[in-house]
This record gives sequence, structure tokens and C-alpha cells, in this order.
Amino acid sequence: MSGAAGEDLARGLHTASGRDMSALRLALQMALGVALPLALQLWDRRRLTPEQRAACWNGATWGAALYAFGPLSMLGWCWITRGVHRGRPGVSGRRFGRALGALGLGAASSAALVLVMSGVDALVALALGLPP
Repeated sequence: MSGAAGEDLARGLHTASGRDMSALRLALQMALGVALPLALQLWDRRRLTPEQRAACWNGATWGAALYAFGPLSMLGWCWITRGVHRGRPGVSGRRFGRALGALGLGAASSAALVLVMSGVDALVALALGLPP
């Protein structure tokens, strides 16, 4: 091919491969968005007391939370498993402390998972020679 036609073809192939790589990165982020919180929640579930395990989500709720919220499902996971909803109704210092602790733990674990996902994406982009 000559001149402009060859450049157009090369530009088209580069654009197509860039789209393919963007799709690959998106698929990887989606998979990590479910797999990483699931792994962390399974690890945490093994450490829970029998009472805390009994309060865990059933399979349908767990799967829905992971699919819909990904790393942010850690907020709900920590809220449910740390017993914030149990006890006498009303406001008390102990309940308030448990709520703050559960939300803090959920927010910190969500942030850590998002950072790991971002790091993996950056490494994939670097390995494939793509912009971050």
C-alpha cells in the first residue's frame, strides 16, 4: 500500500486494538470488582463468630450486593456482620460506636479494594503500552 492508504490502515488497526484493549481493561475491572470483595468477605466470614455468621447475607443477597456494588458492598457487609442492627432499638453510645466502627471498617476496606483495582489497571496499561 502506498502513502495515505497505508497510514489510514495503520491508524485504523491502532484504533481498533485500542478499543479492544479498553474492553479488556473494562472486563478486568468488572471481574476484579466482584472477585476481590468476594475473596475478602469469604476470608472475613471464616473469622466471624457463629452469631455473626448467622447474621450474614444469604447467597442471593450476597451475590446481588457483589454484582451491584462491587467494592462498596463492603459497607453493607461490615454493617451486617458487626452487629450494628442487633440489640435494643434506640440510640445508645455503644450502638453508635459500633455503627461508626462498622462504617469506618467498610469504608477503609472499600477504599483499599478500589486502590488495588486501580493499581492492577495501571499495571495492565503499562504492560500493554496504553495510556493510564
